[in-house]
Amino acid sequence: MPEPLIFPERFLWGAATAAHQVEGNNANSDWWEWETDPAPKAPMAGPSGMACDHFNRYKDDIALLAELGLNTYRFSVEWARVEPRQGEFDREALQHYADMVETCLTHGVTPMITLQHFTLPAWVTHAGAWTNAELPAWFTRYTRHVMEHLQNRAPYICTINEPGNMITRGYLGTFPTPPFVRNLDAFDAAASGVIAAHRNAREVIRELAPGVKVGMAHALQDWHANPGGVPAMEWARELHEDRFFAETADDDFIGVQTYTRLDVNAPRITKPLSAALLRSRRLTQSLALPYLRRQAAAVSAEGAPVGEGRRTQMGYLWAPEAVEATTRRVAGLFPGKEIVLTEHGVATDVDSERIDYIRAGLRVVHRLIGDGLPITGYVHWSLLDNFEWWDGYGPKYGLVAVDRSTQERVVKPSAHWYGDVARINRMPT
Repeated sequence: MPEPLIFPERFLWGAATAAHQVEGNNANSDWWEWETDPAPKAPMAGPSGMACDHFNRYKDDIALLAELGLNTYRFSVEWARVEPRQGEFDREALQHYADMVETCLTHGVTPMITLQHFTLPAWVTHAGAWTNAELPAWFTRYTRHVMEHLQNRAPYICTINEPGNMITRGYLGTFPTPPFVRNLDAFDAAASGVIAAHRNAREVIRELAPGVKVGMAHALQDWHANPGGVPAMEWARELHEDRFFAETADDDFIGVQTYTRLDVNAPRITKPLSAALLRSRRLTQSLALPYLRRQAAAVSAEGAPVGEGRRTQMGYLWAPEAVEATTRRVAGLFPGKEIVLTEHGVATDVDSERIDYIRAGLRVVHRLIGDGLPITGYVHWSLLDNFEWWDGYGPKYGLVAVDRSTQERVVKPSAHWYGDVARINRMPT
């Protein structure tokens, strides 16, 4: 019988959520404005509403996570609750998130906090969001209030979740999301704002909570290109990923989040033409960005090409092993830097597929650790079946199902399987 795969001692075995996706009634956020707008700027499957009522049910949900055998919970603080109006801080909301941390610690669970997971307070977006030169200072002030309540009780802080996804969608329109801008200059300004906000927040966290590890959670793709597609692939990867590595060298850890692989193919004869086009900012704006949006749309569940391989509910290529290429790339760029797989999971209605996906991912993680990569944790997305942004409640990522009419939680077999692996720190091969 093959030997089981044994993981390092004190390995972080976790599950994740994001505030807007699970808490419910996030009424002061920019996403809520979009969801409830009678004439929305872009279509979506439906509003978040009460979501999973996690704001009120977090104690039971954290207890359930611990009961399953997991030792880490990654969740986000919602800026729109903490600072619903500019300069007005809600002490009850701040205490709520401090209580979530305390609940984790009571159950022997490591809290891993994200300070900003896609949503912004509506007042921030009305003021120009990430393009406003004042935003890094606003985010720094918000971070200070949060850390004064959390202190050093949460050992990991992700300042910003998936900056590449957030900014390319919001400012290039790869998927139309707040603030619904389609302009390369605005993208550059927003990316600079994100990087400055992260840098400032890291300094505040280190000032107020020495010893707490700070990083960002990066959305990374396993990119593949034929010779003709190389210029477009390198351009898209720079926009989506490399741009946001600017401050990573000074972080304490890197969060890696990979769900699929992306193929960028074009006839070889077009390679010099593509390279020349991408050197022109005007042509990039007028030709390349619309192409990027079309490519993104082709990955949606509705637009997934037929006959091109197994697909998830999100329309992504089934690629649990894609995390190997992205993790190795990060380890090569930042040798010795601690790596946490802060998200890895699959949208599927067939729960046995979730077990297959996690198992395949963990085989990769074990191999990478064996090769000396400093990976200290694996966090599954997600704990609960939740609001999946513009796709609403259709995609099922959760280890735990939620009956939204009653808010009853139903533990899936995949949760028990994954929890058993976590509990004994080893996986059968």
